[in-house]
Amino acid sequence: MLFVISWKQRAGQGPAEFDAGVEVFSRWEPPEGFEFKGIYARPDGAGFCVCEASSAEVLFEATSPWAGTFLDYDISPIVEIETAVELWEKASAFRGG
Repeated sequence: MLFVISWKQRAGQGPAEFDAGVEVFSRWEPPEGFEFKGIYARPDGAGFCVCEASSAEVLFEATSPWAGTFLDYDISPIVEIETAVELWEKASAFRGG
C-alpha cells in the first residue's frame, strides 16, 4: 500500500527541538516491510515522502517514533491516477451522478 507522509515543525518549536529531531532521524531504521519510494525536504524543515508499507501495522511501527515529537505529520493513502479515476467514477455512480 502506498502512502504520502507530509510533515512540518510544530508551532512554538525552535532550533533545539529541530536539531534533536534530526539526530533522532539519523538513528532511525525503517522496519521490514516499509520502503521509501522518495523523500523530499524543504529548507524550512517541512517535507514529504512517498512510501510503501506491507501492512497497517508496519506503517504504524514506522511512524510511531515521531508521535509527540517536534513534528506534526499527516499520512494519506495514494493510488495511481488511472485507479483513482476508476474509483471516482464508481463513487459518482453510487451518488447517482
